[in-house]
Amino acid sequence: MKILYIPVTKKIKEKNFKNYFKCFLYDIKIILKNFSFNKKATNNTSGFIDSAIHSNTFTFELPYSYCIFFSKILNSLFDGIFINWKFTNYRKDINDIETKLIKLSKKFKIKKVIIDSRDQSSNVIKKEILEIFDYVIKREKNKSISDEKYLTTMLPCKLINYKISKNKENIDWSKIGKSITNNLFNYDIFFSGQQSSEYRNELIGFIKSQKLNFYGGVETEKIPHSQYLETIYNSRINLALEGKGEFTFRHLEILANCSFMICENSINQLELPIPLKDGKHFVTFDSKEDLLEKIKFYLKNERSRLDIALNGRRILEEYYSPKKHGDIILKKIFSNAKI
Repeated sequence: MKILYIPVTKKIKEKNFKNYFKCFLYDIKIILKNFSFNKKATNNTSGFIDSAIHSNTFTFELPYSYCIFFSKILNSLFDGIFINWKFTNYRKDINDIETKLIKLSKKFKIKKVIIDSRDQSSNVIKKEILEIFDYVIKREKNKSISDEKYLTTMLPCKLINYKISKNKENIDWSKIGKSITNNLFNYDIFFSGQQSSEYRNELIGFIKSQKLNFYGGVETEKIPHSQYLETIYNSRINLALEGKGEFTFRHLEILANCSFMICENSINQLELPIPLKDGKHFVTFDSKEDLLEKIKFYLKNERSRLDIALNGRRILEEYYSPKKHGDIILKKIFSNAKI
């Protein structure tokens, strides 16, 4: 299976000569990356599905303008074209994105797939665009989306950085995060994140007011990532609150560190490649009062808390597989074609 992929490009805030030159150089870098003999998985927002495609197909990455210019010959060389929603440099102009998608659709007769790597799980693409594409692979698709053109993917786990292989998936879990639960804790509760919503700020303020052994808060600057990961493992309870989307990098980092997680119940509305279950791999809350009640309960019930933490790590090891995910996705897109 041969796939043409238009990946994420360099984002710019304003149009000027300096930024256009930077974008030109970045486009060249995208092309040159195809000839690397040591392709690594990426940890940007579309890293999981990017790895899934690369590990199952011959994938050639090419910027949008090159795809348009060489569309006639590319149509005969590839089985499908996948385009990341963040393929433009100036992303504030949604009309420009849609216009380019329409133009691309007219140029290509092969399978056309959009990878919607944006964080809003319930947002759908405009009907006019959806009708001219075969599928949309959506990051953490909301269960309320019933259109069969929508397939689901998710964020990558930032702790995993492995070489992409078409033969096998070489993820060494012994070197990733923690495989056993901790029994020596510095803190009861941990959360550190930016103020992405007022509700997040209210929740953290409420928990802080309870005079619990809490570390962190809503902060303007991120703590060093190594310290952040150590604190996850050294905390009895980790809060995974909504950020840019209901499911964040934080959820996967907590699972990978074999640590206990409480998150908002909106996670149960997501369709994920990993079959996470509320009460078995994590615990959810639906209000400030419910959160406080769950915190008090699991601080007292260590055995249940540690079992849930271990279950979370084990299901991540079993199901976190870009290669298996890509195989499932590609079979749906290309039906009976040989992957």
